[in-house]
Amino acid sequence: MFGFNEYLLTGVAALLLAGALMVVAFFLLPSRHLQLYELQRAYRVGPEADLPVGASRVVNWGDRIVLVIRTGEQAYAALQATAPTDGCLLNWDEQSQRVWSPCGYLVYDLHGNVVRGLTTVPLQRYRVFVRDDVIYVTAA
Repeated sequence: MFGFNEYLLTGVAALLLAGALMVVAFFLLPSRHLQLYELQRAYRVGPEADLPVGASRVVNWGDRIVLVIRTGEQAYAALQATAPTDGCLLNWDEQSQRVWSPCGYLVYDLHGNVVRGLTTVPLQRYRVFVRDDVIYVTAA
């Protein structure tokens, strides 16, 4: 027969075990899910191996939508992924090395400058860096 002290001791031990398991779980969880986008200085895009040369990826960084392009073995570009005129999602064309809008027929170079179209508004640029084989994007 258990008394009050045994139940209390069992409860305290269970709480300590649950707390230790929570600490281990938070340590093992990817930090990406625990970040506040408003406070981030850089956004983790992903491993370099997941973005081959010539490929692009659209990522959401809080309220920003960024187009990340791998143009060479160690060369990257990151631009605003929506057209400033109509908000249309931009596409990457590897053949011409240009970013284009299917909605407004706008064409931009890798620096975000307008190459063709009825606008003079360039795309916002982002800085890209690689650390420990992981690609990050930060505001320029």
